[in-house]
Amino acid sequence: MKRLFSALLLAPAIAGVAAGAANANGLSTEQLQKIDAVTPNGITSGQITSITELSDVKPTDWAYQALQSLVERYGCIVGYPDRTYRGSRPLSRYEFAAGLNACLDKVIEFAASKEDLDTLKRLTEEFQAELATLRGRVDSLEARVKELEATRFSTTTKLQGEVIFSLDAVANTAGNERNQDGAVSFGNRVSLNLNTSFTGKDLLLTRLRARNIETIQQRLSPGFNPSGSRLDYDGTGSPGVPNSANTFFLDKLLYRFPVGDVSFTVGTAGVQPQDYGLSDATFFSGPANTKAFKYVGAGVYADTRDADTAGVGFNWKASKNFSFQAGYINRNSADVSTVNSGGVFGFTPTGTGTNSWDVNAQVKYQTDNNKFRVALAYALRNGRYATDFGTTNAFQPFGATNYNSNNLALSLGWAISDAVTLSAGYGIGFVNEQGTNQNATVQNYAIGLTFPNLFADGNEFGVAAGQQPWVSSASNRSSEDTGSFGVETYYKFQVTDNISITPGIYVFNNTNGQQNGGTTYVPFLKTVFRF
Repeated sequence: MKRLFSALLLAPAIAGVAAGAANANGLSTEQLQKIDAVTPNGITSGQITSITELSDVKPTDWAYQALQSLVERYGCIVGYPDRTYRGSRPLSRYEFAAGLNACLDKVIEFAASKEDLDTLKRLTEEFQAELATLRGRVDSLEARVKELEATRFSTTTKLQGEVIFSLDAVANTAGNERNQDGAVSFGNRVSLNLNTSFTGKDLLLTRLRARNIETIQQRLSPGFNPSGSRLDYDGTGSPGVPNSANTFFLDKLLYRFPVGDVSFTVGTAGVQPQDYGLSDATFFSGPANTKAFKYVGAGVYADTRDADTAGVGFNWKASKNFSFQAGYINRNSADVSTVNSGGVFGFTPTGTGTNSWDVNAQVKYQTDNNKFRVALAYALRNGRYATDFGTTNAFQPFGATNYNSNNLALSLGWAISDAVTLSAGYGIGFVNEQGTNQNATVQNYAIGLTFPNLFADGNEFGVAAGQQPWVSSASNRSSEDTGSFGVETYYKFQVTDNISITPGIYVFNNTNGQQNGGTTYVPFLKTVFRF
């Protein structure tokens, strides 16, 4: 009886083949030869008894087991006279009819017992309700698939979204906030990513973004409002605009594709070194990055928060443990004021204060299990700012002019166990004012711990401390500052797979690197929705 059921199960598979061949017209001499080899009792001159007799069928073929069963168990499949099966060739309706007839003869042979047929009939009647239910489910699934195919947004593009609600405030012990009642803000940032893939390995990323979060920098008094005070998710909305007033703008546009072991990235809007894999080795890298580690390598890991950056870069995975990244960033891709400006390689004449570009490179090592990793990065910068974060002096040591700087960053991450990680980083930049002999040294450092899955899966506690980029020495002593030391702590509640709530606070003394700057406190409550 078991042999009977197995034989009957072949019918749907054969019917599927027939559907694929339904449009075949006419018979070739080759097809007639194959049909002539089939008789009601099986195969005559072309009869085979083992799948190994078919020279072009390999154990790695996806249908190997099915063919083996049809040949060796049921004896109703035959090859061509030259002992080949030619499984990739289309099948005509005539060939299918001949093969089906041979297999049905075997079914009749297996079902020769009236007892077997009676048993089959009884089982069919006994499970009639279940079979009808299953048939209805299949019909429902087919209808839903057709509906999805008819209404889906795109066959190549997926939408991913993120919404951040932020409740935050600013308080300064020396009264250096603009609103001394607390400068409380409740705002949002919305990001919509259109991820498009044409080959399954490439990515065309189009990001639309809107926000209305007032930056911490805006809420501190002039002269005491360093760029290093900003939240991780505030910033400019479009070139030169603190926030977009919840108007969507094109925040990022890039295309990434692989060539062997190398992944290339090219983009014309919002491109950062992280987009082509040039990110630090700490366990704070990414969306949950703390303030202290935003500072590490501030002259290397560009983060302008602007959409007017274009660039090109690559990430080469030289081995399982070593990788190398390099790239070029143009910070004025949106400037089309002259013929040669804008785009990836356009520029604005030096001296206007807007000609800005970076060339960066990094080598990174990680262990097989990624529990320890270290990265050494370098960047040559040319532009209005010596660094992307830090005190005002670190940002522009000698005022609004053009700078060249050579920057180095060393970072590491160590997962001491599944429950705790240690991260550390140090950065230094050697800055020169273009056209003069003025020079300065900018430094920064940070160290921190994370405790993944603390108290519950998905939750995380983190604490970090570090020095914002500050001018430690300068040819003009008036450009030096005292630095601003900061500490941050947070706890992320992973409410669901798509919702997290993170309360935290960061504090930094000597605001903007000034002894009379006071200590600034920034408590925040961040809620993130992802879909």
